[in-house]
Parts: sequence; structure tokens; C-alpha cells
Amino acid sequence: MKLLFPFILPAALLALAACGKGEAEKPTAPAPVAPSQAKASRTVAYTCQGDMPITAIYGTDAEGKPDLALIIRGEDFRLTPTDAPEGRRFASPYGSAPGQGVIWWEKGDEVLLQQAPVDKINDPAAGVTARTCKVKTEPSPVANMPPPTPGP
Repeated sequence: MKLLFPFILPAALLALAACGKGEAEKPTAPAPVAPSQAKASRTVAYTCQGDMPITAIYGTDAEGKPDLALIIRGEDFRLTPTDAPEGRRFASPYGSAPGQGVIWWEKGDEVLLQQAPVDKINDPAAGVTARTCKVKTEPSPVANMPPPTPGP
């Protein structure tokens, strides 16, 4: 019996350690994630100088504040409203170039896609227009139809 004792004790300890390990490794369910309160209310397609398409998605952010998402060449820019002497103006400190913010300024039928230094994006006089844009209009299918042929 003396010879077995040194082998039984380590084996028993290993078995106990393995049991404890199995309990600790049990996967836990992920915590539920609250649904986002962000909402899109309107999507508008624009065509800018040089036939550059831009999609504007107007809505509200997760806190219920107005925001605008611009899709430009596959990049997503999130803008928030800023003061403007006329029309509606949105800006973001995150533009396509380092240190430059992006600005979307709607003035009647014309829209200006602008950039400005990050520290001046809220200043309407600081924006430099990169392109002018207009709402994209599709040709009417009726306009492209041949004229009706006279009946018998």
C-alpha cells in the first residue's frame, strides 16, 4: 500500500484541478445590446461636378439629434448641423485629408461640398468649395418612349 500512495495523491489532485478548470471555462452568454436609436428618415442621391455621385442620408443620431451621413466614393462621413447665414449646413472634423473637415451646405437648389481646417469647420466663411452638387434627376421613362403610332 505504501507504494501506491505517492501515485494516487498526484492523480487525485490532477483530477480535482481538471474539474475546477472545466467549470471556469464554461462559456457565458453575451450581454444583451440595446438597439440603436439612430434613424434614417430620407435618402437623396446627388451628382456633383465631374459626375461624382454622393448619397446623403438624413436622420437622427442615437441621442435623437439631427445628423447627416454622406457616402462619397465608398467612404462614410457623419456630419452634424452647424449655424449658417442661409440654408442648412452640416460639418464633420473628419474629412478625406488629414487636418481637414468636410462640410455640406445646402443653399436652395445648390449644394456645396466644402473642406476647411478642423478648427474652422463651424465658420461659414472658412469653407473652400471642392464641388457643387445638385439632386440627381433620372430621365423620365416617358420622355424616352417613341411617339404612339396611329391606330387602324
